[in-house]
Amino acid sequence: MNILILGGSNFIGPIIIDKLLACGHNLTVFNRGKSKSSYPKTVRFIKGDRDSGFNINNHFDAVIDMCAYYGDQTKAAISQINFDFFVHCSSAAVYKKSSSFPLTEDSPIGVWPLWGDYNHGKVECENILAESGVKYASLRPVYILGPNNSFDREHFIYSRLKKGQQLVLPGDGSAKVQFVHVNDVVNCFVLLAEKQLSGVFNCAGDDITSLNGLVIEMGKIAGKKPVMKTDPKNDGENFDWVSFPFPNEPFLFSNKKIKSHGIAFTPLFNGLKKDYKNYYSKII
Repeated sequence: MNILILGGSNFIGPIIIDKLLACGHNLTVFNRGKSKSSYPKTVRFIKGDRDSGFNINNHFDAVIDMCAYYGDQTKAAISQINFDFFVHCSSAAVYKKSSSFPLTEDSPIGVWPLWGDYNHGKVECENILAESGVKYASLRPVYILGPNNSFDREHFIYSRLKKGQQLVLPGDGSAKVQFVHVNDVVNCFVLLAEKQLSGVFNCAGDDITSLNGLVIEMGKIAGKKPVMKTDPKNDGENFDWVSFPFPNEPFLFSNKKIKSHGIAFTPLFNGLKKDYKNYYSKII
């Protein structure tokens, strides 16, 4: 297949590129080249800013868009690029705030105040696609974990554990949440592109844990007993994203739909143990 990747320079992107190349696909990568502009010789790299237009004349069997954050970006991509199938990197944060979990792909999308402009922009992208008439899939990952995470998640917790520093959990730290390993996210993107599976798909691991449960298990992995306290004021829409990587808000989703297509998810704590041994223990 001839596949175009929009973005793809950070965290998930390089792993997708490696996976698609290993599967024998022809790849073109389009991004600004600020984070990464060196790719394997078999990859065609086009340096450009999507907000200035694409000017790509080739036809692609599939496009994987990793970096659309508001509706106009998606609208420009699907109108300016010649393709058969479009895969959009969405987020589980597109759903309308709910008190009933787990959320399924049939749950309404809409305003979830915690996620602010990010929620608003990703909802715009999905609505553009739904109204466009193009063949597409949207993947909605939960919190993604893995080596070289572009978000300060595992590193945030492990670094404080190893230094014996106090971890201040938001609210009461009891919110139940799901995570997904980066390799599983990559497998989902590749599946959707190769099989051209239309629709929206949640991307969430099987395991559920609380925030304090996560820290306790990560402490066991690092061989350090966590020093924890909670901050009841740092909760809900008042959550300070600098204080801790994850808010004290339920984040639970059904993964039955994507699993019905053969995807299997890495057990949460197995993935954390492996990544700590092979990566985080070496950089902290």
